[in-house]
Amino acid sequence: MNAHLADCRDLDYHRGYDVSEVLASWLDQQTSAVLLLDLMLRAEWLDKGADLPLTAVYQRDLQGGERGYRVCVVDTGLAVSPDDDGTAVFAAAVATGAAVYRSGAPIGLAPLSIPKPWGREIWYTGIEERGVCCFVDEFGGETPIPWLQLATAGMLGPADTPPVLLKILDPLPEPVRGDLYFELHHEKREVYVVTHVDSGAWPDGVGAIRYGFSPKRIEAAGGEREFRQQYLAAVKAYEVVRRSIDALPADQSVGAELLDQEHDLREQMNAFTRLRPLRTGDVVKVPLLLPHSLQHGVRTVEFQTPVYERQIISFAQEVLTQSHWDTEEAVEQMSLIAPAEEALDVVQSGEGVTIERIVSFEDFKAYRVSLASGARWQPGFESSYGLLMSVAGDVRFGELSIAPEQAVFIPAAACHECVVAGDQSAVMLLATPTG
Repeated sequence: MNAHLADCRDLDYHRGYDVSEVLASWLDQQTSAVLLLDLMLRAEWLDKGADLPLTAVYQRDLQGGERGYRVCVVDTGLAVSPDDDGTAVFAAAVATGAAVYRSGAPIGLAPLSIPKPWGREIWYTGIEERGVCCFVDEFGGETPIPWLQLATAGMLGPADTPPVLLKILDPLPEPVRGDLYFELHHEKREVYVVTHVDSGAWPDGVGAIRYGFSPKRIEAAGGEREFRQQYLAAVKAYEVVRRSIDALPADQSVGAELLDQEHDLREQMNAFTRLRPLRTGDVVKVPLLLPHSLQHGVRTVEFQTPVYERQIISFAQEVLTQSHWDTEEAVEQMSLIAPAEEALDVVQSGEGVTIERIVSFEDFKAYRVSLASGARWQPGFESSYGLLMSVAGDVRFGELSIAPEQAVFIPAAACHECVVAGDQSAVMLLATPTG
């Protein structure tokens, strides 16, 4: 930070990192119009961690009441002179392109595209070394999520705990190439909501997810132990030919005989599994330890536990993120049969508003909210935050417009109303941490 900023008129400057205490004191004193606060953020998402020095610039906001404020967070010096006042300092922070957050209001989430061998993921709340998602204001200003979490003293969730992960899975429409890893999780809980099935890939509109195993094959094997042994042998046989193909030089084509062998062994391996049909609007709750693989051309919104852990059982392409498959360990521990599908719980119905509970996991809950034309709905969270995404129709939430596949972050104790825009109905997805 420029040394002379502390001398600007009508500005309260603090060094130190107890954000809650300093911010509360400044709001209570009602003296200077602007607060400047040096922060230090521990970037745990980086490989060995790092301390990031930041500067938060707060300005009183009468629209938010006596304790209302707006805030920007920057990691660069601010271009102001000693003759400037606090208002100019805040304007300089805004000029860096940082998002302006108004206390207590919802704020947009900027999508971040992450390429995958099978297509791409579109993150909204991801915080990893591969990428950090941002809050975005109505003017296009962006700020990394943890920066504003730290500066708002928990109003936007704690800076040391990643938010529930919201993302879109967008597989390529090509068979095999667009199929995701066949994998399982020990900690990461996931729920998918299907938003689109590619008509070129699935002409009848019914896609699929590879989801557990075939009960008939388990019975034919003579029991679960024998089934696991037979399946492991099939995967190992396929892995040999898969690695032979992956080891070929980039400029060398795969011979017809090797391609035929790959196809036959892949079909034999996949014959052990179960394909669950999927249509637009379907919900898939992925239990821990159940192997699964979303298939090509099936686009979904996903809420998941914000941890990166998985065991890859097989993949019909080269795995770029690790040098091995986890087949043997996974086959020993995996669940074989998917639980029966259950109807969603309707938790509210009436006056044009229907709310269904999609899932209630230990760490987060998710809901589908359907609004008729002209309906109004006010989500409420007393002690936590919410993530809201539109999947059909346009809605107005506070001062924000939300079109399909746009998402907003709802702070704790926010009091804003969601209104359907136009004559069409709307469908939204909502997640909030448990507890």
